[in-house]
Amino acid sequence: MFPRSLSSKALRPLLGRHTVIPYDIFRIQLGPQVTLRDFQVQKRLGRRAYDLHVGPGGMVQPSVGDKFQGPNGCSVRPKGLNLDEIVDNFRGSNILIYRLGEGIQLPEDLVLLHEHTDHHALQCAVPMTLESLNQKLTDLFATQAECMSREDYFARYGSV
Repeated sequence: MFPRSLSSKALRPLLGRHTVIPYDIFRIQLGPQVTLRDFQVQKRLGRRAYDLHVGPGGMVQPSVGDKFQGPNGCSVRPKGLNLDEIVDNFRGSNILIYRLGEGIQLPEDLVLLHEHTDHHALQCAVPMTLESLNQKLTDLFATQAECMSREDYFARYGSV
């Protein structure tokens, strides 16, 4: 989805902003390294899916205010039917599923936004480069999350 202009639709309110994980949340990805996708790079490649906008000076800017303005970070979701379907249909044979448990304190330079529906995003709380954000998120998952395979996930939580 391409970003909409502020005049095209009313912005939806954010549903929450957290520095402590409020309930278990899950991230699905290929491999242990977080690699967020910049809008402009994806657009040049003819792709529509992206994770954030890299701004002037190569910096990712934190989301400010109480409105959801579009993708700006690392997608995560709580356990539910949407997550189960994503895990079941995620392309790739060696996917990793990370569970960040309730009560984990985020580093000062990261924040969790509940953007809409069951969708949340781990984002920068201060301006930083995309490389820096990717590394901070990779480190967070490596040190604070439980990692499991698709098979482990469904063995523990049941299938769709």
